[in-house]
Amino acid sequence: MTSRTDREPQRDAGARQHKGDGPTSLARLVNWYLLKFRHPQLVSFAEAFKNVRKVLVIPERGVVGALFAMPTIRAMRRGFPDGKIAVLVEEEDRELLDGLPELDKVIGYSLPGGIKRLSAISRLARRLKSYRFDIAILLDREFSLERAFLCYATGASVRAGLQSDESHPFLNLEVSRNVSGRTRAQLGLEIARVMGVDTSELGLSWRIPERERRLAEQLVHFRKPREDELLVGFDPGPGRGGTSISLSQQARLIDRLCSDYKAKALLLTAPENNETAARLEGMLTRDPIVVQQRKMRDVVSLLGQCDLFVAGNTDLVYFAVAMGIPTVALMTPRESEEAAFPECESLELVQLRQGERFPIEEFIERTQSVLLAGAAS
Repeated sequence: MTSRTDREPQRDAGARQHKGDGPTSLARLVNWYLLKFRHPQLVSFAEAFKNVRKVLVIPERGVVGALFAMPTIRAMRRGFPDGKIAVLVEEEDRELLDGLPELDKVIGYSLPGGIKRLSAISRLARRLKSYRFDIAILLDREFSLERAFLCYATGASVRAGLQSDESHPFLNLEVSRNVSGRTRAQLGLEIARVMGVDTSELGLSWRIPERERRLAEQLVHFRKPREDELLVGFDPGPGRGGTSISLSQQARLIDRLCSDYKAKALLLTAPENNETAARLEGMLTRDPIVVQQRKMRDVVSLLGQCDLFVAGNTDLVYFAVAMGIPTVALMTPRESEEAAFPECESLELVQLRQGERFPIEEFIERTQSVLLAGAAS
């Protein structure tokens, strides 16, 4: 962990590894302006963490970014129990976090394209500054001038995030790129640890609010009255890297699973992929459960009812793992490497290799393993 002040810029080994990339011309110009014309007071971090009233967490973009921000949010709640904790997310991701007990406020924003974007960013910056945050934590893994500026614009005395050549002076409390841990959740936990927060037992997890859990349970029970029947969730949506197996192959997989385990299939996917799920439904020999949902939050709630979940490298795979659902993920070797899942006995990765026949028997064997591991835990 490296801390910085505007008068004492530093570079560590983690930053030097990325020096070849170089900051963009605009980032360099903004850095120069902030360093030359704005000199915030030196920060005593020991003093700054004694009286924290307001904390802002800025997750990575997208619903998975919201998921990976939860350990950081819980760490902030543990470390500053009397503080108010807010998150800043794009408007389309807001519904996933609204109403969660760990949060006091969810700030949604939407930025237009073109020439109106700059003025919209300026308005948002003024809005953020009006909240008077003491700490702002940016969880991006790649530098974005726009989002780094928003973090700076909060006026928070402590601005934390991942170190890069371009991050100073936007951030003044930075984690090296060599931070330990396989999941993106580790970044925020490392920041919290340096702030003096106990981060033990704050791994990646997602809890469904009780009211939503009961509604999902009722929806499933109406379509699957037999409680002893396994429920296999399946996401036919394309993987995050754009890879997927054909719908006909997916249909064969689901039919085989339902036959072997005398199970019922539940087709779950992000709302924008509902049409794909409808096409897959028509290919199955057994009638699946299909509950069309308009919000990702409702889809995640239904996912919590599954005894087994199967998908490619989709957003729902990460939520299934975070909820401890036995999961089989179908990914290319590169996707498996970049996914960076936490250590989990109830997760099996089946690798897909271009040009090779799908390993159906390996898939069934891995499915049995993950179900046994899930039953034992």
